[in-house]
Amino acid sequence: MNISNSERDRISVCSEAPTEGVQEGILQRSMRLLPSPATRDFIGRATLTFYFAFGAVIKVAALILALRDTVWTTASSVDFAADVASLGFLALMGFSTVTRLPPVKTAQGIEPRIAALIGCFATVTLVVVPRVQILPQLELFADLIILGGFTLCIWCLWWLGRSFSITAQARRLVTAGPYRIVRHPLYACEAIVLVGIVLRNPTWQTVAICAIALTFQYRRLVNEEKVLQSAFPEYEAYKRKTPMLFPSFSSFW
Repeated sequence: MNISNSERDRISVCSEAPTEGVQEGILQRSMRLLPSPATRDFIGRATLTFYFAFGAVIKVAALILALRDTVWTTASSVDFAADVASLGFLALMGFSTVTRLPPVKTAQGIEPRIAALIGCFATVTLVVVPRVQILPQLELFADLIILGGFTLCIWCLWWLGRSFSITAQARRLVTAGPYRIVRHPLYACEAIVLVGIVLRNPTWQTVAICAIALTFQYRRLVNEEKVLQSAFPEYEAYKRKTPMLFPSFSSFW
């Protein structure tokens, strides 16, 4: 039997229509199974709050033991102060997570989430890296860098406040305080802490872990820039006049 081209087209369309309809139905059902954005935000907020609270409890316990057992010298005092600063930063992250604003825009896809998680939490593995003996002068210098880095992190996070997030999200555009000097001061200050950590325990494992963390932190930063540009039209002007990570002379005036 001979079939014209127009008849073949009609047969083809009819045969494809059910397939497309089935695919659309499957997609819609899959979307309904996913938690709502508000539910996902609540789950993420609760998980991070528990993590930061647990870390703070461990840090407090370590500080109590240090108060009891430490022989106080200049070096041990600076080391203790650095631990207190890290506790303050951890506690402020927990508080900022609890009080943060709902996101107005979130980076799509799996890559921004993976980059954020690895960039933020890769350094947790440093606890299993063996410690090596270093010169007392280098140890003191490293502790001073860590203390300064965590202090600056607290300053940056205080200004970031309710806009804080782990994944690349836009909540509110912050351009004052340290964010007037560079666009991503918190990332820069966290990098200072990592430099101190490497100097404090200069092993290849420490260098590798910190390098991985910095690499994914940069990816996290890039993803965050895209979200902020998409969410806030005024971000483009802010980006033109404010350096990304390294301040210029004009940034202070």
